[in-house]
Parts: sequence; C-alpha cells; structure tokens
Amino acid sequence: MDLIDSEPVEVAIVKGETPKENLLNGIEKLGGISKYINNGDQVFIKFNLTLPCGFPTNTNFDVIETIVKACKKAGAKKVYLGSFPFKGVTIKAISDILGLKKYFESVEGELAFLDNSNYFYMKGFDSKKLKVIKNRSFSKVEVNNKTFIVPKVILDSDKFISVNQVNVDPLFKLRLSLLSSYSIIPNRFQEILKKGENFQSNDQYKQDLISNIIDVFSIKKPNLVINDLFYVLENAGPFIYKDSNLTKTGIMVLGNDAVAVDAVTSKIMNLDIKKSDLILKAEEKGLGLADLSKIKIIGENIKNIDLIIKKCAKKLDEIKLQNFSIKTGNLCSGCFKQAYHLLNLMKTNMTKDLKYITPNNSFLIGDDPPDPNNISKDNIILFGDCAISSTRKKKFKVIIKESKKKRKYKANKKLLKLSGCPPDIFKCIKLLLNFYGKRDLPMLNLYSETVASYTPEKITKKLRIWEVG
Repeated sequence: MDLIDSEPVEVAIVKGETPKENLLNGIEKLGGISKYINNGDQVFIKFNLTLPCGFPTNTNFDVIETIVKACKKAGAKKVYLGSFPFKGVTIKAISDILGLKKYFESVEGELAFLDNSNYFYMKGFDSKKLKVIKNRSFSKVEVNNKTFIVPKVILDSDKFISVNQVNVDPLFKLRLSLLSSYSIIPNRFQEILKKGENFQSNDQYKQDLISNIIDVFSIKKPNLVINDLFYVLENAGPFIYKDSNLTKTGIMVLGNDAVAVDAVTSKIMNLDIKKSDLILKAEEKGLGLADLSKIKIIGENIKNIDLIIKKCAKKLDEIKLQNFSIKTGNLCSGCFKQAYHLLNLMKTNMTKDLKYITPNNSFLIGDDPPDPNNISKDNIILFGDCAISSTRKKKFKVIIKESKKKRKYKANKKLLKLSGCPPDIFKCIKLLLNFYGKRDLPMLNLYSETVASYTPEKITKKLRIWEVG
C-alpha cells in the first residue's frame, strides 16, 4: 500500500485524435512524466508481446515509442521493454519477424529478452554456464507459499510502467492491466495445475489463476499504468480472429494505481465492477482501490462515457463452425479458454477446409458431454481429459458390426483425443492434421507450417531447459 498511502489515487480519462496525443495529454493531466520518472532511473516498460503479429494483438508501437521518448526526456538512464509471449513462442522469434530489437534501439529503448532466447542459437553452453546465466537473469520470489521466477531486470528497475492494449478476453471479459501483469513471469510458472477432487465443479482453475495473478502483481506494482483502449478488438479476442472487429473509441485511461485504472476502464466499458473477481480480489488484498467514489478522476467525465463493446462468446456453441457441432458438458475455465481459442483459430484458418471436409463432425468437451449427433457417421473430437475420461464407457467409443453369424466390436477409428487439462493449442493443431490428413486441411497445414517456422522443436526444448517454457 506504499503507493496509495503516499499519493492520492488519480486516474486520467483522455480522448483525442491519435493514441500519441492521448498519451501525452494523459501524462500531462497526471502532473507530467517527471512525476513518475527521475533523472538516472532505470525504467522497465511491460507491454503486450504475445505472438509474432502486430497491433492489436500486441501493444500499439506508436504508444510504446511515445512513452519511451517521454521517459528518456525525463532523464531515464535506461529504458527496457519486455513481456513473456504465448507459450512455446520465444521473444527472439517475435523480434526477428517484427524487427523489434532494432526498432526499440532507434527510439532509445532496449528489448529485454526475458526468456534468454537471444542465447538459444549460441553454442558451447555447458551446465555451469547455463546456471550462471540463469542466476544472473532470474530471482526466485516467494509469495503466499508459492515460488515464482521473475526476471531481475524487472525487479532491479527503479520504475515500472505498464502499457496494456485493451481487448476482449474469454475469461475476464476484458484484457486489463492486472491480467497483463501476469506475463512478467515465464509460462512455466503461469500454468495452473489440476488438484483436488472438486477442481472442475468449483472451477478451481479460475480461482487459482486469479490468486496467482494477484500474487505476481504484488511482486512489482507499476508506478504508472496505461490502459490503451483507443482501438479495441471486440467480439472475438484478444487475438485476431475471423469474428474479431476493431472498433475505435478514441479513449485512453492512465493512473498511478492499476486496480483503480482497471476499475475506471471497466466502468467506461459498461462492465459491472462488482462482478469482476480479479479487480475485487486485488482491492481486498490491499493492492489498489476499486471504489470509484474514492478515486480522483480527471479529464473526461466518466458519467458521459458508456462504451458498448461486443464481448467474447459466453458459450462455445456460439462459435459457429461449418460442418461442426459443439457438445459441452460441465467444464472448467481452463478448458473453456483453450477450446475457445482452438475453435476460433479453426474458424479463422480453416475457412475452406471446413467447407469441404466431411459434414459430420462433433466436438465434445467437459465432463459427460452429450453424445454426437450421429454415432455411426460422425468424426468425434474429445477435447480435454474430462471429456476423454467421462466418455470412457460411451457407446460411440465402439463400432458394432452385425452379420448373420456374429456381432463384431471394433474401436471407433473416427475418434480423436486431444488430451490435457487443458490441452495445448499447438499440439491440438498437429493432432488435427494427423487425424484429417494434411491434404484435406491445406489451410490449417499452411498455418501449422508458419507456426512451426517460429516454434521449432529444438527451440521449445531450450525453453524448457532454461525453465521458461
């Protein structure tokens, strides 16, 4: 609570013609960049760096460039930028494709290879050298009896700025700064492990995820938080999918308290803060302020803004795939999230594939999902361990062939099991290609080969060796 005790909680709402104009205007309304950055400071800027594609999956680089230059103008000695990407993807791969390293250097910033992927192609690393670099790169931090590995460049920085691109999110409705903060730790430590008999019925996945996000956020709270909603990806997100729509709001929300900034952003975007478990839990833990009546709001009048953003599908069967029927049992948030992304990915990258493959396909997910429409004809995909285990004795697992003399029982070969709790997206793609055949899924095969070009197996192995994958 040091930040809240020493300074009033201020949030600026700004509206303008460009994101750069908004950012500079918002910082000015909060008292200027020198209020946050001192001469000689080392600054770390956390931004959205998820996949090797541009805005709005990742943060708008115009906004990043503007904040870097503002920090340097205020006298910052060093400005680092970084974030952990999507599982299996390295920072170096994204940087090489988008030219990030050189770009940030051109604006006097430095891309931080938090995953050490800049070392991955170097030879001659024995276990001793590896250990030295790991110790130099990461610190172990204990929070509530949990151990997290956090990059030292973040912990050692004098000031921490969060620049978050706001988009819709399948679990939390919006990707706000609290959720974005979770990617300051490696993917290995972001994963939620299944434990306990009531893991699914109590939706323990989401409870544990919220708990972890709050714990990670408490390790290094940002001095300045920027929720950029000038443009927002709505309807399907936070990645660019076929059903995604980029809408312009012209608004940015900034402040010195992430919880307050997220609360104000939620109010602007017509979300009920009282239903936001993440924001309320952060306030309950004393990590920020969510009560709008106690937040000093400057700039635009919050009462005059009421943005209606189309949220993600609440149910998986709302994601319409040609020639596919979605059958959902009781499922946890983890499987819902992964299935949401896989189905949207299929819809986006299999447009022609879905049109021409066999018309009978059933996608079963969750505990005890409904049976396929046509047991004898359907290709059946079982997504997740719950679906696989709860359908173990179902009739569709076996094909019965009758003859005059006898009845034959054979295992149903038109059955694909996508195991995991929840399953890994990239592994699912490979299994789908093996099941249907690359010839019948040319578009998905092209996407898979593109993904493989920046996630080769030898690199994903190195992510595991370096404890970040």
